[in-house]
Order: sequence, then C-alpha cells, then structure tokens
Amino acid sequence: MKHSSFRLFSSLLLFAVYGGINAAEQEAVIVTATRTAQTADESLASVSVITREDIEQSQATNVTELLRLQAGIDIARSGGPGQQTSLFLRGTNSNQSLVLIDGMRVSSATTGGFAWQNLSLTDVERIEIVRGPHAAQYGSDAIGGVIQIFTRQNKRGHLRGQVGSYNSWLVDAGLGGGEKFTYSLNFSTQDTEGFSATNPKNSYDYNPDNDGYKNSSLSGNINISITDLTSLQLSGWHSNSETEYDSSGGIGEDDNTNSSVTAKLINQTTARWSQSLNFGLSQDDSKSTYESFSGIQHGRITTERWLVDWQNDIVLSPTDSITLGISSQNDDAINSDENSGHVNFDENITNNALYAIFRNRFGKNELNLSGRIDDHSSFGNHTTGQIAWGLDTTSKLRLLASYGTAFRAPTINELYYPVYGNPDLIPETSQTLEFGARYKISKKQNFSASAYHTSITDLIQSDPFTWQYTNIGKAHIDGLELEYDYQFDLWSLQANLTWMKAIDESDNSDLLRRPGLKLGLQATRYFQNKGNFSLEWVYASEREDMNFSTFPAERITLDPYNLFNLSTRISLSRQWWLEGRLDNLTDEDYELVYGYNTAGRSIYIGVNFTPDK
Repeated sequence: MKHSSFRLFSSLLLFAVYGGINAAEQEAVIVTATRTAQTADESLASVSVITREDIEQSQATNVTELLRLQAGIDIARSGGPGQQTSLFLRGTNSNQSLVLIDGMRVSSATTGGFAWQNLSLTDVERIEIVRGPHAAQYGSDAIGGVIQIFTRQNKRGHLRGQVGSYNSWLVDAGLGGGEKFTYSLNFSTQDTEGFSATNPKNSYDYNPDNDGYKNSSLSGNINISITDLTSLQLSGWHSNSETEYDSSGGIGEDDNTNSSVTAKLINQTTARWSQSLNFGLSQDDSKSTYESFSGIQHGRITTERWLVDWQNDIVLSPTDSITLGISSQNDDAINSDENSGHVNFDENITNNALYAIFRNRFGKNELNLSGRIDDHSSFGNHTTGQIAWGLDTTSKLRLLASYGTAFRAPTINELYYPVYGNPDLIPETSQTLEFGARYKISKKQNFSASAYHTSITDLIQSDPFTWQYTNIGKAHIDGLELEYDYQFDLWSLQANLTWMKAIDESDNSDLLRRPGLKLGLQATRYFQNKGNFSLEWVYASEREDMNFSTFPAERITLDPYNLFNLSTRISLSRQWWLEGRLDNLTDEDYELVYGYNTAGRSIYIGVNFTPDK
C-alpha cells in the first residue's frame, strides 16, 4: 500500500504544486484578517474559509477532519474521539495560535490551548483561517495565525441523525428564521464506544479497554435591528463532554464544560464612522477522575475570561481608512485537589490594549500598517507591529509581502502553578517575514503560493534541572504553501502542498509531530439535485516524536501515512437527504502521537430532514 500510494502521490504532485484559493473563498467576505469586512481575494494575508456548505458536503465527523485538509495545519490527537487534540498552524505550538468563537477568545487561560475535541460541527457556520502573525490586531497568542469560528445561523429548521462505526451515534437539530429580528438555535448530542486510546508502545499508560466519548452542545444567535443604523448581535456556545482515557494507574475520565457568550452593539455613527462595542465571556470547567498508584484522584480546574473591546472604523478618503480600538481582558483560574480540598492556585491576570490598523491604496498598490500596545499585569507593556503590502501587477497576478512581530503571554499555569510556575516569566516573541503571490489562471482556476520564515525566542520551557518554567527556548520555522483550485461545471478540485522545516535551536532537532511535507486534496462531483460525491486525500511525511515510556525519554520517528476518505449526499426528496462517509478507506495503520491509536476503516450513515420553510 505504501508503494502504490507513493506512486499516486508522485503522479499528482506536479498538479498539486499549482496551489490556489478556492473561488468561493475569493468571493466570501471575511473579517478576521483586518477586523473589517473584505473578500479573501482582497486580503493581504494568507487566508482560507470553510463554509457551512463545505461542512455538509464533507460529512466530517469532527472539526479537525476539515482543518487538517488546509494548508499549513497539522493535527495531533492522543487517541480517538474526545481525546486531547493539538493543532499546529505553520509549525507553531498549539498555544501559539489564537482561537476565537464569534470574536471571543476561547483558548484555556491555564494551558493556552483550545479544546478542539469538544467543538461540534453542528454549531459551526463558518471558519476563517488567517495564517501568519496577527498580534498587532489581536494581541497575545497569534504567532502562527488566527482561527475564528462563527456559530451556525439557520434560516430554517433541520433535523439529522447518524450512526456509525465504534457504536457511534449522533442526533442534531436546529431552527431559525426572522427578518429584522433573526434567531438561530442548534442542539446536538453524540456518543461513541470508541477504541483504546493507547497501544502497547505506550507501556506507561497502556490499557486495552475501549475509551468512550459523549458530548452534548448548544449554540444560538440573535440579531436585532434596533434602528436603521444600530443593531445588536447576541451569540453563545456551550459544550459538555465526558471522555474516558488511559492513565498510568488504570483508567480515567474527564468531565468538561466549555462555553462562550458574546454581545456586540454596532452603530453607523456617521457616513464615515462606524463603531462596535463587544462584550464576551468564556468559561471552562474541567473535572478529572483517574486511578493512580495511591488510589482514585479527583481534580478540578475552572477558568473564567471577560473581554471588552471597543472598535472604531473610520473612512478617511476613498483610498484610506483606519481602525482604532481599545481592549480589556481579565482571566481567573482555580486549580484544586478535590480529594484533600487543597487549592493549588487561585489566580487572576489582566491585559489592557490599544490598537490601530491603517489601510491605504495608491495606484496598483495596497498597504496595511498595524500596531498594538498591550499592558499585562504580570510582565508590563509589550508592543507589536505589522506591515503588509500588495501589488496588482496585472488583472490576474497579485504579489504580496509582509513583516510582523507577535508574542504569547505566559499562561496562569506557567506563572503560578506550585513548584513549576514562575511569576518572573516574560512573553515568547516572534518575527515573521512572508512573500506570496496569487494568480488567476482563468475564471475557474486559481493559484497561490506563500513562503515564510518565523523565528521565535524566549520560548517557555521546563528547566531540565529545576523543572520550573523559564524562557530558555528558541526555534525557527521555514515554510512554503502552494494551493490550487479548479471549478468546472459539476466538478471541483482543491489541492494544497505544504513544505515546512521547524527546528528547535537548542539541539538543531525537528519540532515534534510536524511533518516536513503534507498534501491535502479534495475532489467533488456535484449532482444536478445539489447532492455530491467527494474524495479526500491527506498525506503526511515522517515526523519526530518522543517515547516517554523510557527513561530518559527517547526520540523516535513516526512513519508517513496516507488517508483516503469518501463522502456523499443524496437527495431523496426536496426535504430529505441520505448522507454517508467512509473514513480511512485503505485501513491505514498510522499514529499521530507515539503510543496512541487512530481509527481504522470507519463508516457513518445518516439522514437529514430540512423543511422548505
């Protein structure tokens, strides 16, 4: 299988190298790159958009199945559904990419990562992926980029059921409508018996039992037109999950609750000045129960984040505009041992910021200048900036260049956790230089290429002698992303190729779990009745990882892998759809994390009822 897959990879490599941005993405209006509305084609950043239509066509069972098809994104998951999931954007750590839900920061205040495993696709309307540093627009964490999730907005109702491998089932439902007052509500619940998260290679945690997963989620939106010039937008997302996992003493279970709520008041103050006032709240509550050699242990971590942001967009002239804003964030976290009642820490950090984004067009050129000053309660002031330039050399070709700085503030764990925490930490910092090009081959074909170099200093790592967190790490990442899109009548093809070298400068070794070469491909045949049949192909080259079952831990190499997935939607009537997905068609045996299993060949079948009104 490996040899035939390699021949297939080689034969398609030349074609995939002609990378590009999906034609629908070019027309899609995005807001994440500059905090203001623009099409993806107008953006000076490298962007991708996953729409609700993309989600329904793919029949993906979780969000990471869609994200791993995108250029510059790699996924590592410690087992099956619900297990801890890391996302590496352009080779940066999972806590070095900013994740937003409807504008609200949702990454953990303690770990810095987002619980991707607990986000149901039922709740997602659109995902905007912006690659490259954007700290000058958003502050901490946006070293690798920004991923913003917009909660689903129904125009009518829907009801869906699905069953599949590993005794899995899912039910979701939603409703929505309105004109000046619009509303949308979604609910989903799913359950899977799963499979063993670990295998015998992980001798420390191995347990051959099945590790199940349950999740229920709720999301909603309300949009109110108060006047012709003023509107109020309310949105919320809530997820509750139970995840079984293997631990050194036997078995464990996590009970996690994640939620976010946002309120946004928008006012067109004058013909040239609009402003928005955003309020956001996100909360995490994680309860962990696991067996250890000293008995059953119970721990709990609760976090709460408040965010207020006042943004002003001003049109200076037909070719110039500026965005000015002020932002304030407050994080609280409590870590406690439920067995003894001891509180490991109860801490709070705040961050206040001022930011400005200037956009200018002159001739065939476009220039964006961004700057931000953050005042953090732990380490004081930090300034970031970015300059991006675009040149339309012809009606078909646009050249791009940018330089930006970014940072990641230390988390509450890194600052205050007993023994390991260090309140004297300073932020991780980065510098990124990027060059790109977009070429419209024809009305139906598009190509894009981006090459970048990122250097990261003051990485927060554990001191090998004291185990305390300290700023001792350095890394650099070089990458090339090529994308291609082809739309023709009832066919579409999107392909991307990512080459990357991510180096730990302390010993000149590869950063863990980042493949040097990755290919993502989606080919879709549409039917006249709006149904479809799709093929997905993901190839990842070998990656470095660590075997933590040995002492000292030893570096090992994970084999390359090919994943082929099929999906279809068939119209049974105007209101009923038959849906199906076949994952890992060739039953590839591979690992994303050493010592942890991945799913074999899996099939999922469902029906979807969507009324006309």
